Amino acid sequence: MEKQRLSFEERIKELDEASVEYYNRLQARLLSYRSVKSRLSLRCDSYRAGKELISKITIGGNSLKIYLAIDPTKDEFAQKKVNFRNVAQSEAYKEVPAMIPVKSDVCARKVCEVIDVMMTQRGLVKI
Repeated sequence: MEKQRLSFEERIKELDEASVEYYNRLQARLLSYRSVKSRLSLRCDSYRAGKELISKITIGGNSLKIYLAIDPTKDEFAQKKVNFRNVAQSEAYKEVPAMIPVKSDVCARKVCEVIDVMMTQRGLVKI
């Protein structure tokens, strides 16, 4: 018997309270910018500014992961001391190559700072 794949919403319900708090914090930060819209799919929650994909949030196992449309090798992102992983070789994440596993409150705060820098570079302003 095949195991049915859980939707993103069902996976959120299965997460621990801390991870749900991190998800809510990241979602609020992304949506606090003008013209950023969210779209839920079976696998992820994606965020676009106009037609441009700027972020995806997924759940792998029990861990929350955010993918951002940035180049993690640039100095302004390296200064934030966030553990980026380059996943550009994967077709699904070609537009959002920088993956960050969000496992702590400190990491969630640093990712929010990186989001602010990324949005400023793209010329997006807060609502």
